[in-house]
Amino acid sequence: MTNKKLVLENLLRDPLFWSALLLNLLIVYLYGNDAIYNYNIIVAQSIQTFAYAVAHYLLLKNTPINYAVKKVRLNRKRKKSDKNRKSFGNYIEKDETGNWVYTTIFFILLCFFTVFLAVIVLTVNWNVHRNSFVFQSSDFYPAIWALSNAIFYYKNNKARLTYSNASPSELVAVPFFKLYIPMFMMIWGYILPMKVIGDIIGFILSNPKYWNSPADNESKKTV
Repeated sequence: MTNKKLVLENLLRDPLFWSALLLNLLIVYLYGNDAIYNYNIIVAQSIQTFAYAVAHYLLLKNTPINYAVKKVRLNRKRKKSDKNRKSFGNYIEKDETGNWVYTTIFFILLCFFTVFLAVIVLTVNWNVHRNSFVFQSSDFYPAIWALSNAIFYYKNNKARLTYSNASPSELVAVPFFKLYIPMFMMIWGYILPMKVIGDIIGFILSNPKYWNSPADNESKKTV
């Protein structure tokens, strides 16, 4: 975020930001009165993290990041009259979707961090509930909300990243920061405040459309 300033107007006009904020307020309302619910907060954050991670993986898989067109051969059967192997058949031009390098890297990270989240949940569950998995009916509300936020995240960023030529840091490193910084903050204690603060701060810092640089202002003036 070097030399970039927060554009408050873009932040306040984004429905996904308000949805993420209300989700955290719901978790505060459900679990804020008693420390016994710390385990449920960790479960809620794990579900939210996993949902966002899957959405981002699908985003990298299905979105044409770089502008590239590939030729697709319609008819695969080669005739005897087609002597040149490369030129036979009819072709159509089709947008190249996804980037297999970024997708593979993030898929490996997704698998690793899924195990990481599962270990955290099971470890806390062992210490708090003596290995009896506890999941209240009220825990379904944040889970469903988190899944809907992940769908909106996918739709919003698909339009933003299409033909954006985004850098590897924006495609892999920044989502990692957004998804997992709340979990790392929660490990240090004060689980509920760290969850809310880490979630909101990570959401704002990792979203490029909330930030503006002098170069962006100059480009707008020249258009």
